Amino acid sequence: MNKFDIFISFKNSTSDGSQTRDAQIAEQIYREFCLMGISAFYSNITLLKLGESVYKRSIDHALDTAKILLLISTDPSYIESRWIKYEWESFHTDILNDIKKDAEIITYTDGISPHALPRALRSYQNCDIQRMDISAFCAFTKKVLEKLSSPANQPEQPDLRAGKTPSDTKTRKSHKSIYSSTYRNEADRLRIQAGNSASSDRIALEYLKSQGALREHSVILDAGCAYGYVAEDRFGNAGWTDLILGIDNNPLVIEKARQLHDNPKMAFEVMDLEDENFTQLLKDMMERYGIRKFDIIFSALTLHHLKNPGKVLHRLRRFLADDGYVILRGSDDGSKLCYPGSDLMDQIIEKSLTAHGVSDRLNGRKLYTQLFDTGYHDIHIFSNIKDLSNMDYDDRDDLFHESFSYRSDYFRKAYEKDPYNIQCKNDFEWMQEALDLFEQQFYERNFWYCEYDYIAVARK
Repeated sequence: MNKFDIFISFKNSTSDGSQTRDAQIAEQIYREFCLMGISAFYSNITLLKLGESVYKRSIDHALDTAKILLLISTDPSYIESRWIKYEWESFHTDILNDIKKDAEIITYTDGISPHALPRALRSYQNCDIQRMDISAFCAFTKKVLEKLSSPANQPEQPDLRAGKTPSDTKTRKSHKSIYSSTYRNEADRLRIQAGNSASSDRIALEYLKSQGALREHSVILDAGCAYGYVAEDRFGNAGWTDLILGIDNNPLVIEKARQLHDNPKMAFEVMDLEDENFTQLLKDMMERYGIRKFDIIFSALTLHHLKNPGKVLHRLRRFLADDGYVILRGSDDGSKLCYPGSDLMDQIIEKSLTAHGVSDRLNGRKLYTQLFDTGYHDIHIFSNIKDLSNMDYDDRDDLFHESFSYRSDYFRKAYEKDPYNIQCKNDFEWMQEALDLFEQQFYERNFWYCEYDYIAVARK
């Protein structure tokens, strides 16, 4: 049977048997795709050739082979009609279940707000018939198809020679996050986060205390300190610390940290953990401060922004005292649960992973392996739950903003960089709307949400 690049889904006829406007649009699009050399499944022509007896089997085969489902609609009721709903729901389910790893749904609508689409379709690209004519739309769809079909977008094939097996940490194509702690309202979010995660870091510090590792005159390195809220709270006022050195790659953030904290035990310096000259730069900095080795290296919610966390951990290990410890705190979107109505949260998280330059949202589960692979010993992983139980309105507001509000920033940045890109515009608007809806759930008293901090402690 033929394979198809695009499945064109549309309502063919009205209740009185007359042809819909959707069918007329679909035919024009089909002919345009034919001129472009794109194989499209278009039921008016395709099924006449195949015969009615194989209708259902043909639909399923076309859905299985297509990379794009194009849904055309000028009437919201058409989207919910039996066969149309079967087509887009089947395609959407295959995407969610990773059956279709490189696939997309595009809606082409007239007079239908993207927010009025069924919830499952809101996370996909939407184009307005009034704003984009058929030729422009087909050209846009062709670009999406080319991107989905490009070698760079295909999953990496595991090397099975010499007994090698697939590994998430080795086959995942890494990239450095484009996250910036100078996003709008990010300083306030990080301050909230510092307070909400205090109990998690205390677990690690209590463990080190039980090991006799909180020694007098300790020197601490906070790698990825941002505004210094965490460093001040966990170490700045501790009687056993002599110096806390915070480093971050953002000069604006470091300058703000110096203004916020006048603690004589605290110092802040600009340094990129992934700078190729990092080792020499840190050596020079330690010499200026009279530091021989660090007793504790602390890093919270930093590794998941890096291109090569393992390389950074290996470098940092060189500067740790022989009896020193490292403390890492990470997050993992897989730990987030809610009830009732988890579908919206799942869609937000799933959509977040598609953002350009997004951080590794599954880093929490990797901390043990990352430490083991870079030579650390006596590795202990702790977890600490944060949930809405017994939280008042303000606390719920804080937890939502800590865990979700920043997710629109990645899409905002892409849209501001390319404001005429329809996909960027739709992604940003969808994320804003989805976050607004999900935020309202947080304030409902019968709504429950939880997530875990993951804290790793290891010895050199």
